[in-house]
Amino acid sequence: MSARPGQFGFEYSSIFQDESVVRAYRYRPQYPAATFELLADLLPAKGRPRAVLDAGCGTGFVARPLARLVERVDAVDFSAAALREGRGLPGGDQQNLRWIEGPIETVAVDPPYCLITAGASMHWFDWDVVFPRFARLLTADGFFVAVGMAHERPDWMRTELGPVLARYSMNREFEPYSAAGILAELEGRGLFRKMGSAQTETVEWQQPIGEWVESIHARNGFSRDRMDPRAAAEADTLFTEIATRNADGGDGLITHRYAGKLLWGQPLQGDG
Repeated sequence: MSARPGQFGFEYSSIFQDESVVRAYRYRPQYPAATFELLADLLPAKGRPRAVLDAGCGTGFVARPLARLVERVDAVDFSAAALREGRGLPGGDQQNLRWIEGPIETVAVDPPYCLITAGASMHWFDWDVVFPRFARLLTADGFFVAVGMAHERPDWMRTELGPVLARYSMNREFEPYSAAGILAELEGRGLFRKMGSAQTETVEWQQPIGEWVESIHARNGFSRDRMDPRAAAEADTLFTEIATRNADGGDGLITHRYAGKLLWGQPLQGDG
């Protein structure tokens, strides 16, 4: 069993409380619509609890679309800035969507839930606390679902962009990781049992280079509130130069190709 990586510590998760990070988050790719059709397939039949807990909801990339399909979504995050942003985005004011501020480890919630979802947040949780808690909050046949994306990244993002990201990132402990890898670690700790997976068709989405550059500042290593302004400006210049050389067709747009991906199973009480 490996130790919890330092890159998942509070030093880095707290960056998602920064206003600049929250403002930039809208420029990140959103889940394909078909992702929520796959989630709907995991819901119980009508007449049973159809409430969902979205853990580490951020600005509601999962919670806002999902609320249209269920009786209630409780969207929990410890970032007040993210919740304020989420309320003002499309679908953020639905009556059955409840925004709840607090850490998922201890915040008061209203079970039972038929699903507990987590988008780009699972790595921040205190796993030994959260997954036994999820086991108690779910119905007997409920699932924890990791909601993610499978990106088809062009070579230039690895060979040209990667070294620049590494040079300017404030997260000096960063190492690549995946939801599948984290869930495998949780299985080894007796905290999770994987039961299934599904993936949507690949979609394409384009955005202007300026918005793509700003999306980088929604990452935990690039908060404008914390970066040295000169370093941020240097980094943005390099990001723009790289993107301009590689934009599709010279039209100033970055094309993203990705699929929505679900991994689900049962959270467990753990070995201890």
